[in-house]
Amino acid sequence: MRNFLCSLMIWSCVFVVLAWGETPSEAFESSEMAVTKDTVNVQERDVLSKKPHEGLVYPPLNQPQPPVPQRVELDNGMIIYLLEDHELPIVDISAQIRTGAIYEPADKIGLAAITGAVMRTGGTTSKTGDELDEILENLAASVEVGIGGDSGTASMSVLKEDLDTGLAILADVLMNPAFREDKIELEKVQHRSSIARRNDSAGSITSREFRKLIHGADSPYARTTEYDTINSITRDDLAAFHAKYFRPNNTILGVLGDFNSEEILDKIRVAFKGWQPRAIDLPEKPKVSEGMGRRVGLVTKDDVNQTNIRMGHVGWLRSNEDYPALVVGCQILGIGFSSRLMNSIRVEKGLAYSVGNNYGAGYDVPGVFLIACATKSESTVTATEAILAEVERMRAEKVSDEELKQAIDGFMNSSVFDYDSKGEILSRALRYAYYDYPQDFVEQLMAGIRNVTKSDVQRVVAKYMHPDQFTILAVGKASDFDKPLDSFGEVTEIDITIPSPSPEAVPEAGEGDVAKAREILTAAIEAHGGLENLKQVKTLAWNPKMVMNSPGGEMTFDGQVIAVFPDKMRYDMTLLGMGMKISRVFDGQSTWMVTPQGTQTMPEAFAEDDRNGIFRLSPYLLSHVSNADVPVQYIGEEHVNGKLADVIWVSDTPAGSIKLFIDQESKYLVKTEFQALGQQGSPVNREEFYNDYHDVSGVKIPYSIVMIDNGEKFAEVTLSEATINAEVDESIFEQ
Repeated sequence: MRNFLCSLMIWSCVFVVLAWGETPSEAFESSEMAVTKDTVNVQERDVLSKKPHEGLVYPPLNQPQPPVPQRVELDNGMIIYLLEDHELPIVDISAQIRTGAIYEPADKIGLAAITGAVMRTGGTTSKTGDELDEILENLAASVEVGIGGDSGTASMSVLKEDLDTGLAILADVLMNPAFREDKIELEKVQHRSSIARRNDSAGSITSREFRKLIHGADSPYARTTEYDTINSITRDDLAAFHAKYFRPNNTILGVLGDFNSEEILDKIRVAFKGWQPRAIDLPEKPKVSEGMGRRVGLVTKDDVNQTNIRMGHVGWLRSNEDYPALVVGCQILGIGFSSRLMNSIRVEKGLAYSVGNNYGAGYDVPGVFLIACATKSESTVTATEAILAEVERMRAEKVSDEELKQAIDGFMNSSVFDYDSKGEILSRALRYAYYDYPQDFVEQLMAGIRNVTKSDVQRVVAKYMHPDQFTILAVGKASDFDKPLDSFGEVTEIDITIPSPSPEAVPEAGEGDVAKAREILTAAIEAHGGLENLKQVKTLAWNPKMVMNSPGGEMTFDGQVIAVFPDKMRYDMTLLGMGMKISRVFDGQSTWMVTPQGTQTMPEAFAEDDRNGIFRLSPYLLSHVSNADVPVQYIGEEHVNGKLADVIWVSDTPAGSIKLFIDQESKYLVKTEFQALGQQGSPVNREEFYNDYHDVSGVKIPYSIVMIDNGEKFAEVTLSEATINAEVDESIFEQ
């Protein structure tokens, strides 16, 4: 710091010399003399009173002269952009493929994303994904593939000396993906987990539901994956989606790094020589709906103390001739710390920490112009009114000279990042080629922005921004709002409940199947202690040791579980080896966890899973299926742990459909199959295997339980003791 201050003092003296043509001491003396003489005129006093740095005139910055990538089109239709950079011995290749989630069927939402992911993780017809991982890790290289909303991407980064290997892997992945079933299922599990957690964040809810309000819930630009759409996707769907869009004549390749252009073109031709072009009937991009007037949406989320607000409407295209003026208008309205929204809503009124808008422009379909704000619940409507007022003021009044200059300068200064690396230059070249924009579009935009006037800003804001037609969405605790939200119009309450997966189709049953099921269940009920004993069970407690397989490895728990029929359950478990105690409590309405970090209420899905779990405990389950009005049917037999079991389908229960597997010899329940909530919070197909039955107060209870989720072992439970109808202190179910 001292060196910095010394340097600053030295350079200050230098600037004085440059500005005055004198040494620092001479300048000081002459100025002192000047102020003591009566003959100094006003003009001289003004000059002498200025600080050394004032009045300096800076020449305009030179226009950047970025390198221009070389464009080549191969015989197979692939377009290649080449940009040599010999600074580091690295070669990076990126690709854009004309495809996207907007082209997937409505009943298979998620197909594009899963296809892109499994192209890489599932490996190729010659190597598994794990084998590719090992090769690339040994080379400190990477190959990635993904498919987004309206484009597919692929990339490769490798040392120059390993170019042949990396390029061969990239080409193999793009041309010959194997789509192995285990990796497809793994990707599905991750998507199901994302669905289960999608309501955890108020911000993500706001973003998702605002898109639905703007475009419509069924629009390809707003629709979301659901359990059913993920479950419906098959390997054949992935293979067909890949075959339709992944062709060389539908691909733009960008190559950057330490290479010779002619040599690398030859290598690319060799790597992709087996990739045949094909005419692609590319569907027309879905239309973006026009504005539908003022709409107001509310998502009630009572576990937050601030409201996430979004408002706006369908935007415009970047190719719009008014886009430069719109950019400047957006800068002034709500981009950056000097914007009007920031100064008004945050600084002057103190209604929000952050507030702002975006440019609202797309390349080939209109974007969405939106304003986002987060404010405390008690100022929700006040903040919304203040934002709308600022937009109206922009429409009614010209901006100031200072605002115009700041906006233009701010954008022009930030444009340096369009040229800060050759990677950005090449990426922009691919992007403009993909959307059929001129390669000098950014230069045209900057030239247009330089010429924007105050009148231009007022004209385009009045023409394109319509606060009276804004869609408004609030996500928060409505009971704490300062005013009714319907002051902006009729409010639509938005239900964000996550739809459960559709149950497995029930096979058609004949009279004989139903009668046989009843006969088998009657024998099973008798084997488990008889109907009267089963109905007498009011509480069930057991001491389990559970070995659970988690993403972090195997964990062993010990503790106690208490169930009070029909709707209460408490787990008190200790993680062995660490001594950490964890409790999970369901009081009939909600579920919460108690950990060393504190108490946390769990999402409704966990409460529903606990409610179902109580129902599936054998005393309660077998009592329920004894009722003559419960739909049951015999659907065949199956080997379970080496023995034949009769399979009974029980539908329309409080816990959904359940398959019961009854051992033909012992008549014990040896397996159930049903839908449950997995470790990641997403639905799984669970199989529970029961063994080692003990007599507990006249009722048979299994002391060994193995749980399988989606074909993989989840947990193994061994009971040391179980008791029936012990006295339970109901206060243990109070939070």
